[in-house]
Amino acid sequence: MVYTITQVNCQEKNKIQPKYCVWKELLLAFIFNVPFFTHGVESTHLTTSIHSGHFISSKNVPWATTAMVVSAAVAGPIFCYVIDRFGRKTGIFTISMLQAATLIPHFLLNQKNIFTVEIVLHILAGITSGGLFTILPIYVREITLLRGLCVCVMIVMTTAGYAMKLVMTLEERLYLMVGLVAVQLFSIMLMVESPSYMVMKKNYENARRNLSKLRLLPEDCDAITKEISNLKDESERAKSNGKLSVYTVYRTKIWLDAIKMGFVLYTVNVLCGSLLFLDEHKTLIQLPLTKDPESMLVLACLLGGSVSCLICVAFLDKKYILMIGYSIITVASGVLAVYTQVDLPVTTLSIIPVVSLGILVFGYGIAWGLPTVLMVEIFNMEIRATFIGIIYAYSQIIKLAHVHTFKYLEYYIGVYTMFYIFAGVNLYGVVYVLFVVPKTRNMSNRKIEKQLRRPSLC
Repeated sequence: MVYTITQVNCQEKNKIQPKYCVWKELLLAFIFNVPFFTHGVESTHLTTSIHSGHFISSKNVPWATTAMVVSAAVAGPIFCYVIDRFGRKTGIFTISMLQAATLIPHFLLNQKNIFTVEIVLHILAGITSGGLFTILPIYVREITLLRGLCVCVMIVMTTAGYAMKLVMTLEERLYLMVGLVAVQLFSIMLMVESPSYMVMKKNYENARRNLSKLRLLPEDCDAITKEISNLKDESERAKSNGKLSVYTVYRTKIWLDAIKMGFVLYTVNVLCGSLLFLDEHKTLIQLPLTKDPESMLVLACLLGGSVSCLICVAFLDKKYILMIGYSIITVASGVLAVYTQVDLPVTTLSIIPVVSLGILVFGYGIAWGLPTVLMVEIFNMEIRATFIGIIYAYSQIIKLAHVHTFKYLEYYIGVYTMFYIFAGVNLYGVVYVLFVVPKTRNMSNRKIEKQLRRPSLC
């Protein structure tokens, strides 16, 4: 009788199925995305944000901006190599230590401007950004079941960091960064290594143990066994194509199409017009309005769009949310193009361009982080870090070219023409996402790869 009761208990234990423990998943996402909040707070002190436009206006491109973008382009692929070689936790710890190191030049510049210190600060900020927007989305995607929702937390955390400029002084933000870095270093002790990484290294026992901790289930549970089996299958599918090389990528159509998709989405993200419309004064220069030195409209609408994106991800596929974001930017850019024409002062209905700018920034708040979220879901875990690093470096090269050529284009063709061009870029983004980007909501990597077998537009 005793044996029978024990046997039934074991069977019941093995029937335990993984449950979406929403509060735990979101808590983990919130804790592990704190570095993005730190990055957002820090970006308000810099000459540019690494993923979008400038919050500090300047007639010429500062050397600090160039240094930051170049260092991010170099650091991204290096960090991705490190996490494939030494583990995800190693990369995250390195990022946190570098963010701690940036506090030194921040406090030095708080007293007076020193050119050398400013360059060093932007180089360090670029290196940490290169790791943040590559490593952390990969890690959060690999440890959570609600991967789309949890990775999207980074969008809200970043823009919430920007918004701290509205409620805190410069010195208060510096001390806030000190506290945030301390929280990051403490949170590393709570981290477990990614089960996907352990499977890549064929360390199945530790992968099972870590997955058990993340899912709050026994190690011998059928659900844990099934998930480990799925990770093994995903790894073997990638390895069956041979050792990763340029030839392998060219021969494997799914990988090649996924890389092209990443290039297109990141290009649209860089060239969507954020370099222009995040500069509120330049966008509304034709209007006789009171100046907004803190860019309250831009920061508030950016945060509102990011929060809306996070809410929508719980109900809609990210493909359609990205389409909505690009559509809003397209329409609003067209309206602003009319109201920013040279020698056309706005004397009536001046509220229209102001509302259009708010709507435009709201749409950008929805769209800016989704290409990163989509790409970490689309790529197989064996190639995820490598390809994300390559695409990220490409995006920074495009950004560098865009930053240095923008002032000449603005001078020769005017702001209103630039808005028409940006509207066209975003319109192309809408069409491309509609016909090419696969659905990813509640889909395994295998199902996503099946969608990539369809003929594409690019």
